[in-house]
Amino acid sequence: MVCFFAMSLMGGEVCAGGWPLAPGSGEIITSITWLSADERYNADGNKRSTSRYTKLEIAPYAEYGLLENLTLIGEAAYTSEETDYFGYEFSNAGLSRLKAGARIALGTWKETLYSLQPLITLHLMENGNDPAATRSGDVDTEFGIVMARSDMFYGMNIFSVQEVAYRYRDRQRPDEARADVTLGIKPWPDIMFLLKSLNTVALKSTANDELYQSSKLGFSTVHTLPRHFAPGWSAETGIEQTIIGRSTIEETVLRFAIWYSF
Repeated sequence: MVCFFAMSLMGGEVCAGGWPLAPGSGEIITSITWLSADERYNADGNKRSTSRYTKLEIAPYAEYGLLENLTLIGEAAYTSEETDYFGYEFSNAGLSRLKAGARIALGTWKETLYSLQPLITLHLMENGNDPAATRSGDVDTEFGIVMARSDMFYGMNIFSVQEVAYRYRDRQRPDEARADVTLGIKPWPDIMFLLKSLNTVALKSTANDELYQSSKLGFSTVHTLPRHFAPGWSAETGIEQTIIGRSTIEETVLRFAIWYSF
């Protein structure tokens, strides 16, 4: 799940991962997520009961403004997962991935900022909820276009960030297409609401002849902490839920994140 969660508050204004950071400024978002699933979508999109799967993930994500139109991106993740397969328990834990890339602002057209966003991900462990059966040493290379727009609505800052990306996956894993949308609104100076749509589809079948897809909805609240004792710090709480899927698990994800802007 990449720059979609890279939102920032700078100078009291709403900004999002679709905009470049000023040179020398940056942001670190450390998220803690708890995923649980006990149902799975079959190839026809119907749900059925399956073994219980849980995953705890701690993922620090960073952005840094290197040049006026160039923002560097980096992420690491520690994952602990457990599968209860009808009484038999399997667990796995460790550093699961490293990610690096950049967002390159191209220019504005019709009040929308367009950027290119190349990313590369190195996987360091198997992931029990990945239908593509990713293994340690696998590499994903992603090429994305980001479209960002902000406006005012009845005195409130609002914005949208849309990402469309193609993800190449090595070792004969299916390539993927990704289309994500974030809608944000800031009704009060220290509160921001985010509504998210996350969509991924495989572009060819897996080794098990499955063509998987997943659509999730998410909602979260970001609260800027009091500046007199925690300048630059914010906290996010939220939830995500799979609403449509094929050949993938139905996920419920609880999220807590701490943001620091500098």
